[in-house]
Amino acid sequence: MSRRTEIPVPDVLGYVDDHADLPAPFFLMERAPGEQVSGPESLTDDALERTAHDAGRHLGELQSAASFAGYGWLRAGLDADIDPPVGDLVVADFAENWSSQLHDLAEGSLSRIEESRFADMVDELRAGLDTHLEVVPDAPDPVLLHDDYRFGNLFVDPDSGVVQTVLDWGNHFTGHSEYDLAVTEHHLCGRLPLDADRRRLVHEALLSGYAETNELTRDDAFRERQLAYRFVTQLAPLAWFDLWYGDGDDPETIANQQRALVRALLP
Repeated sequence: MSRRTEIPVPDVLGYVDDHADLPAPFFLMERAPGEQVSGPESLTDDALERTAHDAGRHLGELQSAASFAGYGWLRAGLDADIDPPVGDLVVADFAENWSSQLHDLAEGSLSRIEESRFADMVDELRAGLDTHLEVVPDAPDPVLLHDDYRFGNLFVDPDSGVVQTVLDWGNHFTGHSEYDLAVTEHHLCGRLPLDADRRRLVHEALLSGYAETNELTRDDAFRERQLAYRFVTQLAPLAWFDLWYGDGDDPETIANQQRALVRALLP
C-alpha cells in the first residue's frame, strides 16, 4: 500500500509461513507511530474533523490506486485458481454486478438479524433494502474498499486528530467507492443520529478530504446513494450486536439507538 499511496501503513519486515514453536503464519512489521483512542468521544471537535479529513484523503488515494475486473473479496493470488489482476491479488467469489453483490451482503446481515433481538424489524428492513437498491448502480468502477476504517484500526495524534497509522488490511473487498464513504462516516461519528452536529462535522470533513485525492460529484443522485449505503452498512451492528455491544455497560440503550438509526434510514 505504501508503494502506491501516501497512506501511513507500516512496512512489513518479514513473514513466516510455518514455525516449530510459534503460531504461524505471522509477519513482523515496523513499529507504528501514534496512539489508539477509544472513539470520537475522546477527541475535540477540531481533532475529530482532522481525523475525518485524513480519512477522506486516504480513501480517495486507496480507490484511485488500482481498479479490478469485478466485485468480491480480495485474496492472495497463491490461494486462487485465476490469474491475479493486480500485483499478487485476486478477487475471489467474483461478481460482475455490484447491486447484486450488495444485495447478497445485506442478506447475510438480515439472516443474522432474523435470529437476534431485532427480528421484529426484518420485514421492514427487507422492504427498505429493495427500495434503496433501486438507486445503486450495477457497474460502478470496482475499487478496493477498506470497509473498516474505524478508531480501532487507527493510530492518531489525540491532540490534533492527525491519522498517523492505518491498520487492518487483511479482509477487504472491491466495490463502489461511495460505499466506503458511508461506512466510514458511521465508524468515525460513532453511529450518531443523522441530525447530530458531530455526524455533520464528520460528513463534511470526510467528503472534503476525499475530494482532494479523488473525483467526487455531490449531486442529488450521490446523496440518494449515500442514504442507501448508510442503510446497508447500518445492518451490521444489528446483525452482530451481541459481539460488538453485548459486554457494554448499557446494551439496551445502545440497542435502542441502533434501532432508531436504522429506522431513520428507511426510505
